[in-house]
Amino acid sequence: MPSFLPNKSLTLPSGTTYSYVYHPASDPNKPTLLFCHGFPSTTHDWRFQLAYFSSLGYGVLAPDMLGYGKTSKPTDLSAYIGQKMAADIVGILDHEKIVGELVGIAHDWGVYALSSLVIYHGDRFTKLVFVSVAFMPPKVGKDGQTMDYETLLQVNAATEKMLGYPCFGYWFFFNEPDAGKTIGEHWESFYELLYAEDTDLWQKHLAPVGAAKTFITTDQHAKSASYFTPEDKAYFHSVFGADYSAPTCWYKRSLAGLGVEEERKAIEAGEVKTWKVDSKLDKETLLVTGTRDAVCIPEIGRQSMRKFTEEGKLRIVDLEAGHWVQLEKATEFNQALLNFIQGAGDGETKL
Repeated sequence: MPSFLPNKSLTLPSGTTYSYVYHPASDPNKPTLLFCHGFPSTTHDWRFQLAYFSSLGYGVLAPDMLGYGKTSKPTDLSAYIGQKMAADIVGILDHEKIVGELVGIAHDWGVYALSSLVIYHGDRFTKLVFVSVAFMPPKVGKDGQTMDYETLLQVNAATEKMLGYPCFGYWFFFNEPDAGKTIGEHWESFYELLYAEDTDLWQKHLAPVGAAKTFITTDQHAKSASYFTPEDKAYFHSVFGADYSAPTCWYKRSLAGLGVEEERKAIEAGEVKTWKVDSKLDKETLLVTGTRDAVCIPEIGRQSMRKFTEEGKLRIVDLEAGHWVQLEKATEFNQALLNFIQGAGDGETKL
């Protein structure tokens, strides 16, 4: 079985129970690293980083995000509003008495959680790292973004014109009421598609509208990526079982636009202490992209990060990898992250 599985559990005032990995820093001069995974993942997606940075004396904290692993799995979409999830994660930080330097690191949908932490609790962080997906600013002022249903249509149309295929066609499938149970019934095809060795498969079998559902429900197969062992696959199935209803809530909440208007009003009214209208990221920030990512297009992420980060604060590292850069290129990713934490390097780097 994999190392660095969740070793802690905490029920918060919200009633939500979080399962998480926490190993305090063995070197008091080193920060704690908070890792937020995405879809369809658990803390196990950070296994190479948790082991590596813990061995170097850093503190590591990695929750099974809401809807995953042994963390609560509500299907009420309002539970997945960023402000609520951010408050729970801060509750974990407070419970563990993590008050020193803190580096936030997030991949995929974990970026939504980290973005919410930055918006509502930005003073807790010293540095920020966004992996595969750019920071998600609030939809307020002259800028900002959200991915509601109408925006999804626009984005798919734009990326189809630019790339020849819509990047997020699979969102419509994940938004179906029974999508979670459908995925669970065909979990092996789902797993093999999401973690395929051939990253080009996503252009044909994930991104286009209807393609993912067809691949999964007809039980098609693909060779799994080499960084996933049979033991990893068994662990994956053991934590998800036959129902992915809770994880798909991350998509459904977004497409329903829940929490967006309330957030806008709070920021415009000055009720959010750490984010103002037209704010930008003012901390040292790293974006890590996978140059072969067929869904989260690197150049789109770069443009967004440059727009929403203060001048001189952004570093970009491009790795020759697909979407799961922290797994596929673990050594290079760890080195890039270590360099950033230690303050080495600047500008844009290709590895």
